[in-house]
Amino acid sequence: MAYTSCALTTGFDLDCRDAVGGVKSVRLASLEDYELASATVAAGAITAWAGTVLPLPFFKYDQLKETSSLTETINGSSQNGTVYYTPEVVIVLSKLDVTKRNEIKVLAQQRLVAIVEGNDGSYWVAGYDNGLELNAGTSATGTAFADLSGYSLTLSGMEKEPMLSIAQAEVDLVTSATQA
Repeated sequence: MAYTSCALTTGFDLDCRDAVGGVKSVRLASLEDYELASATVAAGAITAWAGTVLPLPFFKYDQLKETSSLTETINGSSQNGTVYYTPEVVIVLSKLDVTKRNEIKVLAQQRLVAIVEGNDGSYWVAGYDNGLELNAGTSATGTAFADLSGYSLTLSGMEKEPMLSIAQAEVDLVTSATQA
């Protein structure tokens, strides 16, 4: 039997029912700043930083429960033999105010990298090669008293590889100076 470089390597049993969804926080930095850190990637995870410019100016956006998400879509073409990945990060910020308005305007002009902290304690890096762009969003007052008065932002990108896993220790190392 001939093996190719894209041969299957493992199977999966059913996991325990102990997973939780949702996003706890999102840390954003410009792609340009992120590239200065020279991430070392092994087996789909960032394992170290080779750059001397640490920490990077990542800014943390804490998220309300059950409002934000990280999604990565696999896109393939059987006809062309291609595959690529489209990460999408949805960030929700409550309350309309001028400071948030002005920062969102700056975000819309950048190519960004996001470190997304899941409610399960996992961390994922999206947009690490080509960046994410703020391509959709809304600012709204809502209608009823219980409605969101605030912003919903959608950052999306296109990558040749799936998003990367990153350990909390590596997140702390690269972001320690700019937690808020």
